[in-house]
Amino acid sequence: MYLPDEILAQMAAPTARHAFLAEFGFADGVRRVWEGTHRVITPDGHGWDGLSVLGSISGLAQTQNGAAPPLEFTLSGVDAGFAAKVKGDRANWYLRPAIVYWLFFDERWQPIGNPRACRFGLIQNMTATRTWDGEQKQHIYTVGLRAEGLFIGQGRARNAYYTDADQKRRSAGDRFFDRVAGIEGKVIQWP
Repeated sequence: MYLPDEILAQMAAPTARHAFLAEFGFADGVRRVWEGTHRVITPDGHGWDGLSVLGSISGLAQTQNGAAPPLEFTLSGVDAGFAAKVKGDRANWYLRPAIVYWLFFDERWQPIGNPRACRFGLIQNMTATRTWDGEQKQHIYTVGLRAEGLFIGQGRARNAYYTDADQKRRSAGDRFFDRVAGIEGKVIQWP
């Protein structure tokens, strides 16, 4: 990933100010949130709502052995409208994009450059819970999202059969499996 000099300088400083941002591409509109306390406008003109506590994002670590771990978000302290999206129409969120960005800030917590995308996934599952905070006398909504990357199924076997009909569905003129049906059940002696 290419990083401009101002971000490299921020990373080399004793204190590096950065945050993860999350963008959810719901069918009825994009929702952008970050782990801060206030709304941030990035240089690209997008507004990111602060959640005070974004919660957690797992699946950001570098993958090992070709694994493609899913992104799992836990967003606590979200508003009732955002939590209602979970209980609403599944078509609003199912297989919609979830993108995690990395953003650096200067000493006054102003964004340095545009957010940099670091992970992408398609939302597979969403859950919402509501708890009562007796001290604050209000409900606290927590939303859990699971987004899987495009390569999550890369290690799975393809759904295929070694039959002529299956091969012809893939390549109409292919005759490789023409004689497979004739050898079914036969013992083939191999030297």
